[in-house]
Amino acid sequence: MTIKKLALTFTSTLAMGLGCTAYAGDYIVMAQGNGISDKMVADIQAAGGEVTRSIPQVGLMAVSYPGDDFRTVAAGIDGIRSAFNDFESSLIRPEGAEEIMVSLDAVSPPFTGDDDFFFDLQWGHDAVDAPEAWEAGHRGNGVRVAVIDSGIDSNHPDLTPNLNTALSASFVPGEAYNAPAGSHGTHVAGTIGAADNAFGVIGIAPEVELVALKALSPVTGSGATSGILAAMVYAADIEADVINMSLGIRGGLPHNCTFGDTHFPASDCNEIFVAYNRVTQYVNQAGTTIIASAGNDGRHTNFDKSTGTLPGGANHVISVSATAPYLWGFDPSVDLDERASYSTYGKNGTDLAAPGGDFDVFFDYGLTPCNGPVLPGRPCYVYDMVLSTSTGGWSWNAGTSMAAPHATGVAALIIGANGGDMDPAQVAKALRNGADDLGKPGKDDDYGHGRVNAYGSTAK
Repeated sequence: MTIKKLALTFTSTLAMGLGCTAYAGDYIVMAQGNGISDKMVADIQAAGGEVTRSIPQVGLMAVSYPGDDFRTVAAGIDGIRSAFNDFESSLIRPEGAEEIMVSLDAVSPPFTGDDDFFFDLQWGHDAVDAPEAWEAGHRGNGVRVAVIDSGIDSNHPDLTPNLNTALSASFVPGEAYNAPAGSHGTHVAGTIGAADNAFGVIGIAPEVELVALKALSPVTGSGATSGILAAMVYAADIEADVINMSLGIRGGLPHNCTFGDTHFPASDCNEIFVAYNRVTQYVNQAGTTIIASAGNDGRHTNFDKSTGTLPGGANHVISVSATAPYLWGFDPSVDLDERASYSTYGKNGTDLAAPGGDFDVFFDYGLTPCNGPVLPGRPCYVYDMVLSTSTGGWSWNAGTSMAAPHATGVAALIIGANGGDMDPAQVAKALRNGADDLGKPGKDDDYGHGRVNAYGSTAK
């Protein structure tokens, strides 16, 4: 098959984010304990509510209610701890984002000769020493990774060899996990586990088993928080070894629950954290490691005490910031580990760093063609971004959404190297111990415990 087109998506800060709006009349109900009684459901229905989703493993329900006084109504029902808005989660796109198709007829340095014809454009694999881990025999075989995102192109030749279609599922009403396919979710999945199949790109863990869990619609760019939480519980129940959540909160989650001119009761934002922590505790106890993007807000979390971060700030979640080169297309020997300009950072909000790409070259040089040892005539900024699978082809993106799957791929290699079954605390420890300490000794603001390293984390 001859590939003549590569989708180049200039979505430099693309990530998923919790919106400052809520679905009208939709709430999350949290029981006082883990469990939902029939009487509780009956009482909600008798009060005029409709249970639209139930997550009994953690005592959570999604409820539709026609009025605006459901918090008061729920407070009078035995067994309910709280009711709060089921906030809308959405895709965040920068101003002027557009997709540009460019023909591609060759590969760029380092000219490895690999038969996956776009592999040489994947500088992130070089940064985390993935090829060295592969040569040592670690490729993620026997490891199951759940990708909670916007769905997947299940017909993509780079993904079909590793995709478990039977377990993949959608938590967006009216949509299948693969129809419509989500470009963002497809990109994330490819970075984790695109097959080493003499075609296209290669994932960090090219023999991993992928399970696509759609929690946001690629049509509307949004979905319910309850859907994300349900997907996490489902991933644990199917014994996923790792969950990737390239999800973030634009600007963080204000503790007073005020988003600009929109205000919700402060208790709503507090209860979201409680609900997330209840779910992450369940997932952790099931033996599933959770990895999430740190966010694309450029916030220094050490000094921002008025906001929180989800899911990265929830218990048992490994939060990943983004790194990138500058002018890699001009000189592939440049430093691959600069903190990305948009990345949220800080010791309080970042556990590890990983390649996420950047786009500063665009603002410095615009569309000036790159005259380095890469494809002639292409602008330099694209090469500093992350190349992966996309719907119907491949695309360049940048964001902590791209950093998290690099770390998830490394986690899969670690678990595979340790027999395919590993406690999340041990996975986190191996990621920390194997990471390259690029900043100050120990944990620092830019890189957390360091930039993940596949070889360093799997070497015996």
